[in-house]
Amino acid sequence: MDDNNFVKIVKILETIYSETGRREEPFEILIHGIMSTRTKDTTTFPAQKRLLLIANTPEKISKMSVGRIERLIYPVGFYKTKAKLLKKACKFIIKNFDSNVPSNKNDLMEIPGVGPKVASLVLEWGFGMPYIAVDTHVNRVAQRIGLVPFGTKPEKTEEVMENILDDSTKISVNTTLIKFGRTICKPISPVCNNCPVYDYCGFKLKKKYYKLWASRVKH
Repeated sequence: MDDNNFVKIVKILETIYSETGRREEPFEILIHGIMSTRTKDTTTFPAQKRLLLIANTPEKISKMSVGRIERLIYPVGFYKTKAKLLKKACKFIIKNFDSNVPSNKNDLMEIPGVGPKVASLVLEWGFGMPYIAVDTHVNRVAQRIGLVPFGTKPEKTEEVMENILDDSTKISVNTTLIKFGRTICKPISPVCNNCPVYDYCGFKLKKKYYKLWASRVKH
């Protein structure tokens, strides 16, 4: 896909799905990111809220028992493992960063439970910096429209996007493509008939889904 076409697609989707001025506390984003792996936001956000209502600083969480953290974040996926990671992450932040979430990607990725996606998410949503967090939705959309080949790892997709998009667009592209991926470009049965970027998309099966929709409408 031509880089200009991808930029055009993102600009079209931005007008429909983007959120402006989204900012949250870096520590809250960090906690959310650690808990969100293989867990839907509808489960992660309530668990995050329960935990932070009781303990909203690294010091408070580090002093909690793993068992109590488990009870607060259940039923997020792998909650037992994540409870241990949350406690380790908070202790690491206290010891190495004076209880402050760092604003450097390499520093963030030293924290237990934090990989490239979570680090970018903290920088993007917590610090308002031009980073791109590539989750399963973003990576799927990028592959379907033809920006990167199928099977491309999120880290590579992030690198490709970083080289194409300007800083102002990097801030919003995560939210834009996540919403688009949840509502239209879904994992199963994408709604190609209602896709605002259908004409620019390189998804080889899009005609199949469009015809399937058309056949249902006729009947």
